[in-house]
Amino acid sequence: MRNRHLLAALAAAALTAALTAAPAAAQVDSIRACYVPTTGNVYRVGTPDTHAACVAPAHVRFAWPATQPDLGIGGGYLLRLRAGSPLSNRFVVDTAGGVLARGELGIGYIPATGDGYRMMWYPFKSAFRAGNAVQDAWDDHNIGFFSWAGGTSTVASGYGTIAFGDGTNVSGTLAAGFGSGNTVSGTVGFAAGASNRCTGFGCVTMGYTANASEQGAVAIGYRVTADAEYAIAMGYRSSANGHSGTFNWGDASTTDSIQATANNQFNARASGGFRFRTNATLTTGCNLASGSGVFSCSSSRSLKENFGRVDGEDVLARIRGIPVNTWNYIAEGRQSRHMGPFAEDFHAAFGLGTDTRAIGLLDIDGVNFAAIKALEARTAEVRQLRAELSAVQQRQAATDAR
Repeated sequence: MRNRHLLAALAAAALTAALTAAPAAAQVDSIRACYVPTTGNVYRVGTPDTHAACVAPAHVRFAWPATQPDLGIGGGYLLRLRAGSPLSNRFVVDTAGGVLARGELGIGYIPATGDGYRMMWYPFKSAFRAGNAVQDAWDDHNIGFFSWAGGTSTVASGYGTIAFGDGTNVSGTLAAGFGSGNTVSGTVGFAAGASNRCTGFGCVTMGYTANASEQGAVAIGYRVTADAEYAIAMGYRSSANGHSGTFNWGDASTTDSIQATANNQFNARASGGFRFRTNATLTTGCNLASGSGVFSCSSSRSLKENFGRVDGEDVLARIRGIPVNTWNYIAEGRQSRHMGPFAEDFHAAFGLGTDTRAIGLLDIDGVNFAAIKALEARTAEVRQLRAELSAVQQRQAATDAR
C-alpha cells in the first residue's frame, strides 16, 4: 500500500517538474516514466539519463499523454500503466473519469486474496469483484471464469455466475443469486430474496426460505418447497410434497402447509374464495365463495342480449329425441360412473353453446328448466281436468241419488 501511494506522489511530482521545466512552445504532450517496485522509485524514461532499472523487466511503465491514438480514443487521459508491451495489458484512466483495464484470458495472477474491501478485475478469468471479501470468498478457487460478485461475503465460483448481496453463494454454471444467504448450485438457476435454495437444473427461487431442489422446479413465496421435477410452489407454506408437475398455491389463512397429493396436480388454498373472469371489464365469470363448494356464475339480465321466447312443448319434444346413457370418461377409468346426454346430440337438438363437443352447464340447466315449466303446465292442466271431472262426477252422483 505504501508503494502505491509513493508511486502516485512521485509520478505527479515528475509530471509537474517536467512541464514547468520545459518552455511553453516546446512542451511535450506526454511524460513517460517507470516505477520499480523493488526500490519504490519512479524514473523518467526516453532521456539520456534514463536509469538502468528502467530497462530491466522488474518495473512498470506509465505515461500522461494528451491523446491515445493507439486506443482509437480522442482526448487526454490522466494515467496509463503498462506491464510489458502488449496493448491488452494496459490500465487507463481518462480525464472524463473513464476506466479501462485490459487483460488476456488465462494470463496473469489474482490481484489480491483474503479479507478486505476492494474492487478487483481478474483478467486471468475475466472476472470482476467489488465490495467486501470475507475470508477466501474472493480467492482464486472461489472465482469462476466470466463471473461477477458484489456486496459482502458473496461467492460466484461457477462459470458465468453472478452473486450480489450478503452471503449469497452461486456455484452452478450460468446461475445467478441476489439477496441474503441464498445458495444457487443448480445449472442456469436463479435465486432472489433471503435464505433460498436453488439446487436443481433450471430452478428458480424467490422470497424467503424458498427451496427448489429438482429440475425445472420453481419456488416463490414464504417457506415454500418445490422438491420434484417441474413442480411449482407459490404463496405461503405450500409444498409439492415430492410430486412432479404440480402447481401449488397457499394463502396466508393458516400456518399449516398445503401439500400436493398426486403428480401433475393443481392444488390451491384460497380461504377468501376464487374469482374467475372471462372479459376485460370483469363482469362475466364464476365465483367459488369463501367456505363454499358451489360455483356461482354471472347470469344477470344486464349482461345478456338478443332474447328469444322458448316453447316448452317444443323443448320436451326435442328432449325425447336425445339419448341418455351412463358412462365414464376414458381418462378417468371404469371405477367412475356418470349419467347424461352426449354433447353432439345436445348440440344437434338445441344448437346451444360454443362447442359441439361440450355442454354448457347454464345451457343444460336452461333446457331442463324450460322442460320443467312445460311439465308443470301439463300438471296444472291435469289438475284442472281432474277438478272438472270431479265436479261432473259429483253432479252425476246427485242425479243418480234422486
